[in-house]
Amino acid sequence: MTLPRPLKWIAGILLTIIVLLALVIAFMDWNWLRGPIARRVTAATGRTFEINGDLNVHLSLHPQIVANDLVLGNATGSTEPRMASLKRLDVRIDALKLLTGQIVLPDIALTEPRLLLEMNPDGAPNWLFAERDRNKPFELPTIGQVSIERGTATYRDAKLKTDLALEVHTLPVDKDHAEPRVEIAGKGSFKGLPTTLHAIGGALLSARVAGESPYPIEASAAFGSTKATINGTLLDPMHLTAQQLNFTLAGSDLALLYPIIGVPIPPTPAYKLAGFLDHAGMLWTIRSLKGIVGESDLAGEFAVDRGRKPQKITATLVSQKLVLRDLGGFIGAPSGAQAGQAPRGGRILPTEPFSPDKLKAADADVHFRGAQVITEKMPLEKMTAHLVVNNGVLKLTPIDFGMAGGHLLAEVEMNGHRAPIATRADVIAKGLHLEKMFPNSKLASANTGTMGGRAKLVGNGNSVAQLLATSNGEAALIMDGGSVGELTLRLANLDVANSLLLMLGGDKQTPIRCMVANFNAVGGNFNVQDLVLDTEKVNITGSGSVNFNDESLHLRLVAKSKGFSLASLRGPIGIAGTFDAPVARPELGGVITRGGLAVAIGAATAGIGALIPLLDFGKKNDSNCHELIAQAK
Repeated sequence: MTLPRPLKWIAGILLTIIVLLALVIAFMDWNWLRGPIARRVTAATGRTFEINGDLNVHLSLHPQIVANDLVLGNATGSTEPRMASLKRLDVRIDALKLLTGQIVLPDIALTEPRLLLEMNPDGAPNWLFAERDRNKPFELPTIGQVSIERGTATYRDAKLKTDLALEVHTLPVDKDHAEPRVEIAGKGSFKGLPTTLHAIGGALLSARVAGESPYPIEASAAFGSTKATINGTLLDPMHLTAQQLNFTLAGSDLALLYPIIGVPIPPTPAYKLAGFLDHAGMLWTIRSLKGIVGESDLAGEFAVDRGRKPQKITATLVSQKLVLRDLGGFIGAPSGAQAGQAPRGGRILPTEPFSPDKLKAADADVHFRGAQVITEKMPLEKMTAHLVVNNGVLKLTPIDFGMAGGHLLAEVEMNGHRAPIATRADVIAKGLHLEKMFPNSKLASANTGTMGGRAKLVGNGNSVAQLLATSNGEAALIMDGGSVGELTLRLANLDVANSLLLMLGGDKQTPIRCMVANFNAVGGNFNVQDLVLDTEKVNITGSGSVNFNDESLHLRLVAKSKGFSLASLRGPIGIAGTFDAPVARPELGGVITRGGLAVAIGAATAGIGALIPLLDFGKKNDSNCHELIAQAK
């Protein structure tokens, strides 16, 4: 078909225009766009922006834009004038998608990017740009693949004592990996701790596509003495939602995690833990937790809900072998290897302070069970505990130790809103059997005995020592049956002649009929209200006090022999000194006049009546303590 002459002219003109436009575009100097682009970016961000190098465009169905030497200015008052710089930016655009209004960038290559992220002294980040843009939604274009060559990033926060320098680059494809991966290596300080980290993940931009395919990641980091590793896949890498993420955590003290993760944990000995980490929304969960803390094993589940204010910790933990000294940090005592160290200054009560801020840092609901409890002296068998923290108030409801065939239970409440911490404690010892309490001693070899007791105390202080030094309340102890060395009783009565005979001929066990001790605590001074020990051969009564302010003893024991000895001096014994170094000395000032047993027991009748249920006699319907009460009445 032959075109009419006018149409031929028109077609020729259009073709000439297209060819000329193509030649202009192909050979034009694109650098004239650097100024308009810089002004547009400056207006949008409120920061200076410059393209100091050449700007080139290569046309095709996927046009290539190359810009060199890009610089973005920093926020006012920042430590350095530049927030970011880039030696070379290489971007491809899908032209067909652009015609439909979609921005699709199949490839982006960054050469020597430099990025500085920092918090200013007022706590404002430098990555917040112009105020007018903060409320506008910002959507990234669809990006296929990003590669980084010799990239660096720095994060600084003076208030948090954090200064981290990172190196970032893309690893090439190899026979074991079908797509490029990104590698990050860093060092510096994080919250005052010397820090190193190393991570390798999947392709960089696939990290922001949630749910399309699992994103592989493996990383290791060290924060001071704390070391951590993760290895697995993420479903939503930008929000750290895990599909299967294995982790290990090891260090010298779990309490050192508080500045790192913000979760308060009491001091512990060295530990090593492993499990599976999951994250959905604001809930972080550790499943199949296993490991060791000190010499104790630990297993269970642990979760932290960051969406609550304060954050909420829930856990169910089990230990098959629990070494009690590993829990020393929970009461402010040395834990682990430190537990065997000599007390400082002659004091033996724990002085390590509790932190009111940590009590208020998180709510908690923790269940713990120790199947086997190992101690150096106390015959504990098992342990269960339920710890609840709500709005800065900690409650143990209760903590229960199986002990010597009975139970040692405690309900404790600590109020972190009071300064110092206000504490209430109700401790009950019930049905403790002497032969199990002292399995390697002759104390209960003659016959078995049962012991019980109770203490109800309130105090104020940020350590166990301070709490006891300010405590007010009552404490009582009762023992029925058992036996005690006859030599001990003779010496308590200062029966010199018979004591010498016993020294030469050997000690014998004397059955105990009943023992009662009642104390009234005022300002940390535990005054003896009733102290009676009755056996077939001697009756001992006591008076004085035990002072927890200076850990001193001020006790006086008076014995009345039920036999006859010409050499008996009938003098009392004074017990003084400190908890760490008690001293017992005879008082030789004169003969003491003593009343009958009924008077001594009678004074303690009310206390005995309240304590009798704690003995847990089992099938035994009566006891020597019951009988003595009847005699006193």
